[in-house]
Amino acid sequence: MRPGTGDPHPRLALANPAAGRLIERPFPYGPTRWTELWLACVMALFGACLLAGGDTFALPSYRVIKAFASEDATGAAAAVVAAARLAALWHDGRIRAAPLVRVAGCAGGFLFYTALAVGFALAAPPFPTGLIYGALAAAELHASSRAARDAVLSDSLGVRRRRRNREQPAA
Repeated sequence: MRPGTGDPHPRLALANPAAGRLIERPFPYGPTRWTELWLACVMALFGACLLAGGDTFALPSYRVIKAFASEDATGAAAAVVAAARLAALWHDGRIRAAPLVRVAGCAGGFLFYTALAVGFALAAPPFPTGLIYGALAAAELHASSRAARDAVLSDSLGVRRRRRNREQPAA
């Protein structure tokens, strides 16, 4: 408990309570979830391009990725994960805040974009394609940190609630 305040949760800005409240409030919908929304849309479009037909994996830059998964499997995985993320973002914004689901979606997106970046980088040239997907992976990391912050502030795991219940005397 913070001395003299009765507040069991230490604030980030102790000297200025107003600043502390601003720092500790959840991010507004737009800046946090729009990044996740666009990253999910990029993933959906990537999956749709692979599923649309043609022999995309015949290109030399896809040879490393092709060694691990077929074009149809990669496209289907991208489309399914993107659809799940879009549904989770809709659920989080319209029905109930679910930042842990957003963290899981960002983790999946990070793994997907990292795999693409590594695959394209190992098949270099063209190396810049790997850099593009590396930048998307970095954006997923940034989005996951914001979703994790929302999860902590909304007490998604119930840690603060359990601590408060433990600290309150039994009635």
